[in-house]
Amino acid sequence: MGSRDFIAKHWYAYIYEQQEYQTGDAEFLLHILRAQPGDALFHILEVACGCGRLAVPFAKAEYAVTGFDADEYMLLRCYARARGLENLRLFVADAVQGDWGRDYDVVVIGGNFLINIESNKDYAEAQEAVIRNAASALRPGGFLLMDFDMHYDPAAFFNRLDESSYFQGTDDFGTSGRTVSYGSVYDSTTRMCAGATHWELTTNGGEHFVISKLWHKHIPSQEHVWSWCAKAGLTIEKTYKNYTQEPVPKPLDETTHRATLLAKK
Repeated sequence: MGSRDFIAKHWYAYIYEQQEYQTGDAEFLLHILRAQPGDALFHILEVACGCGRLAVPFAKAEYAVTGFDADEYMLLRCYARARGLENLRLFVADAVQGDWGRDYDVVVIGGNFLINIESNKDYAEAQEAVIRNAASALRPGGFLLMDFDMHYDPAAFFNRLDESSYFQGTDDFGTSGRTVSYGSVYDSTTRMCAGATHWELTTNGGEHFVISKLWHKHIPSQEHVWSWCAKAGLTIEKTYKNYTQEPVPKPLDETTHRATLLAKK
């Protein structure tokens, strides 16, 4: 199983990098950073930086950037993209239990990581722990910049039972495959969402195998996130609805699907 695990994780990191290339969120987050007073060359920490979809543009914008991820296969893709960027440093760490370091000017939690946290403990506790860790990693006066899904009606969005394939292709080793999702079910009482997915892979030698996975996500409410920030010693200074300058309404309205928060320590 070890070789299959290596093949699968390498394939997924490669295909993810090739097909998750949107830049709109990176441009919006950079716009927010540039609008802040003070030193233009903030030291930024990106949590769960993956292949560097955000970290690399931040570094190219001349910020000093540190990024970490628990997935070494994703991080290798980021190392390759970071070639020549002396202001981008990377390391392996767990977002819930790892040591992030201290005294950063800005901590960025983007790419919907808040919703996609994987944990062996209570998912809401893990989400709160990540926000608490962000506050601990900031210098006094530093900022948390967080971007995540926040739907007015999570049940309408997450309750769907249909088969779909969101990634497919062939990596640089010649492994071909696709991911298959069977939808998800949302519990409005616990705010937990559960689903099933698998990867169908064929190696360059013709071996075919399937890796299956059951996944769970906690979909936090607006009250959850706002209270977690307050408990961590963070004051939400500004919010942005759906990547616009319009603030996130409280309570949410029917047109809200994405929230970006700027919170100060």
